[in-house]
Amino acid sequence: MSHRVPVLLVLIALMAIPNVGVHAQDQETETKMRAAGAAVEVYKTTEDAEGAPVSLKLYVFYPDDHKPTDRRSAIVFFFGGGWKNGTPNQFLEHCKYLASRGMVAMTADYRVLNRQGTKALKCVADGKSAVRWIREQADRLGVDPDRIVAGGGSAGGHVAACTGVIEGLDESGENTSVSSRPNAMALFNPAVVLAKINDRPPLDPEKLKGLAERMGTDPRALSPVHHVDSNAPPTILFHGKADETVPYWTAEAFCQAMKKAGNACELIGFEGQGHGFFNHGRGDNSNYQSTIRELDQFLVSHGFLEPQRTSKSPQLTTIDLGDDTDRQVIVDREPGQYLGHPTTCLLEDGKTMLCVYPKGHGRGGIVYKRSDDGGLTWSDRLPTPENWSTSKEVPTLHRVIGPDGTKRIIMWSGLYPARLAVSENDGLDWSPLKPVGDWGGIVVMGFVEPLKTGPGHYLAMFHDDGRFFTADGKRSKTFTLYKSFSTDGGLTWSAPESVYQSSDVHLCEPGCIRSPDGKRLAVLLRENARRKNSHIIFSDDEGKTWSSPRELPLALTGDRHTGKYTADGRLFISYRCQSPVQSRKDRPFEGDWVGWVGTWDDLVNGRDGQYFVRLGDNTKGADTAYPGVEVLPDDTIVTTTYGHWIKGEQPYIMSVRLKLSELDQK
Repeated sequence: MSHRVPVLLVLIALMAIPNVGVHAQDQETETKMRAAGAAVEVYKTTEDAEGAPVSLKLYVFYPDDHKPTDRRSAIVFFFGGGWKNGTPNQFLEHCKYLASRGMVAMTADYRVLNRQGTKALKCVADGKSAVRWIREQADRLGVDPDRIVAGGGSAGGHVAACTGVIEGLDESGENTSVSSRPNAMALFNPAVVLAKINDRPPLDPEKLKGLAERMGTDPRALSPVHHVDSNAPPTILFHGKADETVPYWTAEAFCQAMKKAGNACELIGFEGQGHGFFNHGRGDNSNYQSTIRELDQFLVSHGFLEPQRTSKSPQLTTIDLGDDTDRQVIVDREPGQYLGHPTTCLLEDGKTMLCVYPKGHGRGGIVYKRSDDGGLTWSDRLPTPENWSTSKEVPTLHRVIGPDGTKRIIMWSGLYPARLAVSENDGLDWSPLKPVGDWGGIVVMGFVEPLKTGPGHYLAMFHDDGRFFTADGKRSKTFTLYKSFSTDGGLTWSAPESVYQSSDVHLCEPGCIRSPDGKRLAVLLRENARRKNSHIIFSDDEGKTWSSPRELPLALTGDRHTGKYTADGRLFISYRCQSPVQSRKDRPFEGDWVGWVGTWDDLVNGRDGQYFVRLGDNTKGADTAYPGVEVLPDDTIVTTTYGHWIKGEQPYIMSVRLKLSELDQK
């Protein structure tokens, strides 16, 4: 058989196939699923090719501790069999495993040629119906409608891929205002190329003749690779490199198309493996185990699963630098005056550092200082525009560069309206604070991140609880995380758009970190209801879309995370240690200024990291730590914040200087 022949080869010959044994097969499947612990749901009532009624079922595996009030991620699998045969049994073990990891895992029946006399077009319509039904029934199922994964193998992988990338083809009469597009895809040797790519056919010419008849439409209309656009969900593909049914090059072509469109896509090839290599029960199950491990990691990294905790996980080392006064530099202190909430900005010379902070708890006139020696010494307070004294909230500094190469420093001041000051000579002169738009928010902006979408493009985020987004806002129980974009180097900003909102989990004060390869953004978030750990979200499309939030480990739980990479690729993140109420008694350094050392992979996989470090011993509650973090050319970390460093006195601004090599020695 040719190595260029995909899954369709054995499927094209159309023949009249009787329905003998159909009901027995359906009953056998249901009996097996119930015995394995599945609940049975009918997601669609439709017809076969002769007009006879057909009830299509989903077999649902719930986690042991599942409750209808949960908002779990969900996955639905579609079996393989060339759109001709096959049963939901194929993914039974996958479902059992993923349910044990906390997902609501389902395997779906859909119409096929041998049982219902239908063509591939109906298979796709059924796949879309299944995804839509899960989203419609999310509250009853205890599922998060924004965390639904479609998976499948071979023809079932094709069905799953079509739900993710092809618009339309929905069953008539369904509520198309409810999306049938999943939030991620997991595809196992999928048929994703059904028409020519650059004159390269997916089949030998003689095999193409009956393809349109078998599909029920023009094959290109059902060819996922030809429909990829920038809205496709994150995807992982598993494919045998020796597959003679669906050639490996077709998976490569799909993955390339996904990445070219700006989507997240990962292809894992298996040397020497043919079609169906991943199935449970194939050989010694080593390929099943390999693929399920990789799928697990993919789902963790995109917020569909919580990371696994094992006794083999490295122990987090705790280090206390709170009394190491040789590392401390006082930036500013005024007896009887509250000084708090600083941010810093290191210029390109590696030694000029700027710092702003309010005289008061957030609200208060902005103080401005400058260091010319990397934070070892600081200037007196510098003159500022008159209306900086009217600042209502925490000021934040950010370096930005315009599309024409003009360098600027911008300073935000929040609440309503959000205002901006600009310097175009590295902080020597500043404009007054000016409103950016008819909106506001809290801690505007926690970060300003350069984007790869074009020169001068930036992303920023902030949050609000209803009080400051509009002029006449009122406090609500809902926290909303907003994003805003600039395309002119930070001078103007788009109307804020909601990224996430909840009345149960109060996510706020975002801090952004980009992956070492530059392809992914992570945002760490304070949880202000103090019910859960801090959270993290990811974006693979430069901030356009974001994964659902998931909890960080307790080791990274706290407020106002600010992080930078050091020369060896490790991350240093500074924040305030503040835990959920139920975890406080077990947490060292609660209410203090702390730092975390780990890697990007630790963030992605939810690991504790390497070091948990007390930077400053705060003596009053948790009133500390809105930190600046800068890394000097010699790899010295200069991190700056405020705190009640002397019991009974007002807080003041202090820096701590350290190198990770010094922590390694400790």
